[in-house]
Amino acid sequence: MKSASPPTFEKFSTNRLFDGIGRSVLNEIRPQVGLLRVRKDEVIYREGDRGDFLYLVGEGEIKISQLNRLGQAETVGFIESGNFFGGRALLETTPHSAMATAAGPALLGTVKKKAFEKMLALAPARLHVNFLRSVTERLRSINSRFMNDVLRSERLRVAGAIANSILHDLKNPISIARCCADLIAAETSNSELHQLSTLLGGAVNGMAATTQDLLDYAHGSIALRKQRVSIWRLLDELNQQSLRLLPGKNIEFIKHIRYDGDLEVDLARFVRALGHVIKNSCQAMSGGGVLRFTTDRVHSEVVLRISDSGVGISPQMISTLFEPFQTATESIGTGLGLAIAKAIVEAHDGNISIASVLNKGTTVDIRLPAPAEE
Repeated sequence: MKSASPPTFEKFSTNRLFDGIGRSVLNEIRPQVGLLRVRKDEVIYREGDRGDFLYLVGEGEIKISQLNRLGQAETVGFIESGNFFGGRALLETTPHSAMATAAGPALLGTVKKKAFEKMLALAPARLHVNFLRSVTERLRSINSRFMNDVLRSERLRVAGAIANSILHDLKNPISIARCCADLIAAETSNSELHQLSTLLGGAVNGMAATTQDLLDYAHGSIALRKQRVSIWRLLDELNQQSLRLLPGKNIEFIKHIRYDGDLEVDLARFVRALGHVIKNSCQAMSGGGVLRFTTDRVHSEVVLRISDSGVGISPQMISTLFEPFQTATESIGTGLGLAIAKAIVEAHDGNISIASVLNKGTTVDIRLPAPAEE
């Protein structure tokens, strides 16, 4: 790893670590700084890796994440250009407590422990103060997030207890409603009444299943019953649950089926996950709009995209939307829909992401492993 040249080092000379340090000292510090270019989504270090470097961000932005209780990476913050990270693990010679990933192409300056000690000898007062100031700010942020995590965990515990109680209390009325729906279907020859009884039975089953999803999410465990289904079967089920309600909301539904093969999914759970996404899209188009459903095959993945023409989501909200109790707009919802949807998608070994432009609309991208050829 080569040292930064004088022109390149200018990108690091204004780093917070060097606040108040004169040019002559910076010229002596320059040979201690190595260069590292990283691509978007490239992992710089993982949680548990040994801390070998202090990193200066010259260009780009670095995402810091930690594993949550489901073993999924959860974003805890971003290190912007002009700041630094990785110092605590370097100085304490302890493993990293989080993962650092490039949010986009980035240029980093790298400083080994011995090199950092040489830098400290050149400007001990300023470097110590700058380093401690940054560490104090991070600790304050971590403490705030810790308190939020404690509150969120407690709310999830309470939500799980409520879901468990609801499931218990719903058993009798659900059984009665199922029996009534089955009896109507068996006794009537009226096709419309037969269809309504089927819808009633499906709605009752959906109530119990949605509550079970919440209970499983609160417990941190989602069990799947996968089966091989076609895209058309998925759309049929989605129509029963969500799409049939769109005309009443003045929302036009457009589908682009460029992949019409099969998926391996827990059909009921996956349809409910898509239902959470569609519900959010409908809330973003309160005055009506267009909802698009697109399917593609990209290499070894099946890609499903749900796009709306709604109000969009601010960049500050995007990174937190999949966290429990977070909502993009003021609504009467719990803020758990997208968190549960993400857990269901990831239980299928898939990925879900959101892209949005204010006043233009939002696209949710879901990628699942393509099924093996029969």
